[in-house]
Amino acid sequence: MAELAAGALAAEQVLSTAAQATAAYTVAQPTNGLKAVFSQIATSAADGTRASLVRSHHSLTVVGNRAYIFGGRTSSNNKLADNEIHVVALPVSREETAKGSDYRLIPALPLVEHEGVPSARSDHAACASNGRVAVFGGADEAGALVQDTTIWLFDVEKSAWHALRAETSTSLPPPARKEAKLFAQGNDFVLYGGQDEGGVPLEDVWRFNYESKTWTPLPDAPAVTSNAAFADDTLYLIAGNDDLSSSLHFLDTSHHAEGPQATWESIIFPTNPLAPGPRPRENGGLLHVSTGYGRNYLLYFFGERSTASSPTASGEEKTPPSSSKPTQWSDMWTLQLPSSDVAHKSTSISEAVQPAKIKDGIRALFGASGKHTWAEVQVRPPGDVSGHTGKLHPGPRGFFGYDVIEKGNSVVVWGGVDAKGETEGDGWIIRLE
Repeated sequence: MAELAAGALAAEQVLSTAAQATAAYTVAQPTNGLKAVFSQIATSAADGTRASLVRSHHSLTVVGNRAYIFGGRTSSNNKLADNEIHVVALPVSREETAKGSDYRLIPALPLVEHEGVPSARSDHAACASNGRVAVFGGADEAGALVQDTTIWLFDVEKSAWHALRAETSTSLPPPARKEAKLFAQGNDFVLYGGQDEGGVPLEDVWRFNYESKTWTPLPDAPAVTSNAAFADDTLYLIAGNDDLSSSLHFLDTSHHAEGPQATWESIIFPTNPLAPGPRPRENGGLLHVSTGYGRNYLLYFFGERSTASSPTASGEEKTPPSSSKPTQWSDMWTLQLPSSDVAHKSTSISEAVQPAKIKDGIRALFGASGKHTWAEVQVRPPGDVSGHTGKLHPGPRGFFGYDVIEKGNSVVVWGGVDAKGETEGDGWIIRLE
């Protein structure tokens, strides 16, 4: 027993000495510099058929290795798309990308007879939840709110819809809305924001409990924005309306299960030429991604230029910017989040010890933690540029469908509206390295 303790002490001293010897090097190395490789997986023509995937204001949800595209508006006079599900198989490697993607069109059918299916809609909220696609809210053909507070669940195995309705005798559901954000938290759901019938942005936050079928209000957000993401029981928002600074707001929703309520925390970060940071934007992408080894980020990309003309919480509007400024962005940024803790189900030391956690610990001792720091993602060309045909980058756009692929280091993007106001119908895989 004594020999075992001595061995453990010696191992600890070796690790400690090694960490001290490399501390200066570790602090000097960047922790937030990712590269991205874009691969176009498919294109769709605006031919007016049901199978056309030229659309915007839709949702794209990844379950397994497939993308499920629902709703939105087509390029044909901004017409509302049908309520069918479009399924696109996602390539797991660059080699598979070159072969193209399998595609299926699934009609809207109820899982239980006479239970109904979600109506056609755009600007709805969607997320993946335990092998299902969850959909909430949205707007109809005329742009009016869908007066339905049901969470619709599409079972990908049974290719059918199920209605998850609240128990209204014990709780009131959140008001109808469009352009909200929905996130899965275990079996439960977290809903944030959106717009009401008058187009006024909402700042409320709700949680739906799957077991009790009840909605519970959480603390209202300190900002209204279309930029929201969810990671490790934390809701993240990014908001800004000028070119000099933006703000990060986050709420730990796990504290609301019982006991005292948690509160929002906020961080202001600069976005001027003297400090790295993304320019304010709306209707782009914000996702939790991970490159492995315990390193976590928010990926903030594309979108429309955030201007003072965007509606505020009071519905007021201000003068739009000069027409000489870009109307959309094509850049990508990462915000470093706290690194993951030691894995509890690991089978080896290399799996249990997360390098990112160790590196951040060393950096913190020297006052150089990378948490909540920004870095622009560098775009790498595909391996064979000379033999490549078509576009190399999706270009600036907003109102597109997007989601992270389950391993966490790749993102799929589909459709949207480009800088000319035209509706796109292409799909892309963005691999982060």
